Amino acid sequence: MDHVDIIDAVYQAAARSELWPDTLCSIVDYVGAVGGNIVYQAPDGRGSFLIPGRMRDDLNRLYLRQYTGNPYARAFEKVKPGEVVIGNELIDAEAVRHSAFYADICEPQNIFNQLFLPHASLHERGGIGGVALFLSRRQDEHAADAAARLKLLSPHMARAIDLSFQMSRIARAPELSQRLIDAIADAAVLIDGRGAILLVNTAAEALLQRADGIFLSRSERPSLAAHISESSLRLTNAIRQALLIAAGEDTPFEGAFSISRPSGLPPYLVMVTPLAPTAVSIWDAVDSGARVLVHIVDPEAKTRRQAQQLQRIFGLTEAETRVAALIGSGMNLPEIARVLGISSNTVKTHTGRCFGKTGMRSQAALARLIASTPIAEKRAAAPARTSGKSIPREL
Repeated sequence: MDHVDIIDAVYQAAARSELWPDTLCSIVDYVGAVGGNIVYQAPDGRGSFLIPGRMRDDLNRLYLRQYTGNPYARAFEKVKPGEVVIGNELIDAEAVRHSAFYADICEPQNIFNQLFLPHASLHERGGIGGVALFLSRRQDEHAADAAARLKLLSPHMARAIDLSFQMSRIARAPELSQRLIDAIADAAVLIDGRGAILLVNTAAEALLQRADGIFLSRSERPSLAAHISESSLRLTNAIRQALLIAAGEDTPFEGAFSISRPSGLPPYLVMVTPLAPTAVSIWDAVDSGARVLVHIVDPEAKTRRQAQQLQRIFGLTEAETRVAALIGSGMNLPEIARVLGISSNTVKTHTGRCFGKTGMRSQAALARLIASTPIAEKRAAAPARTSGKSIPREL
């Protein structure tokens, strides 16, 4: 599987938690490891869990029962969420190889080293959790390359794991449709059996109002469309296929793809998930009319919020903040000028002022500063409700 296939599998697993073991196996192969897991180790041991990918079940149980306090785990407690670390660079690896933990857990599974990607919501619960991948002695020679590949997947893994957890929690709650749509930080749209929009969350409402690549079509009934005809056809076909699957048919399905934006900003990543009993059984509990979930990720949105945080810290102007956000999203100065509709000299002026206020000396340094800036996530407002079966409020 290539990078795009892996990302597709990750988001499919987000909606169908039973797919995580197979998805982890694909990630293991893509990164170049012998096995891996998604793990959470609670401070008191209660509530700990481990989702394995090509790992021995008997040794997983032994690990959770006896070895959660191993040197790797203690070292990983200090790693910031989103960072990828190589375990043997943090511990006395030679000493570990003479321990009972190594003899009982690592050696039988050909584990010589570990990569770890902490997950924020698991760390916040007071324990340690994230994605761990295990390298053999031979694979350890390419540990840095493996870590780089895992780093490329890290933002998608974070979103998918959070979405998985939210859907799991919501499965046991009333008013399922409202709670699900409200729990997703990115734009999310619920589609009914006719292909019409049933419900949107606040992020989706704002995205559709911008109408930059994806917009609300009212030709027959409120539905999603894209400005580029090829993308619009792809979106329509994906929703149609998902509806067929939701109705119990076996049909080919393309659930993840990108949609370009006329503004020139990074394209949206769109995930379409059928809400059929065989795919997401939790939807059996409520007859909400929802048959498809459309999840739209704006890669530039987080960078924009981080740049706004810099605006508050360093006193950037609105214009300087817009330029800083686009630098943080990876654009060069001519691209920024085109997106904002201003001259290259104006972009250079704003960039120079950003350097002066933040103390940075290059675009790369400014981008790193933006990427490292924490943001306080605001709780989403109440979702937009429909006034009937399938007509959402005005967007």
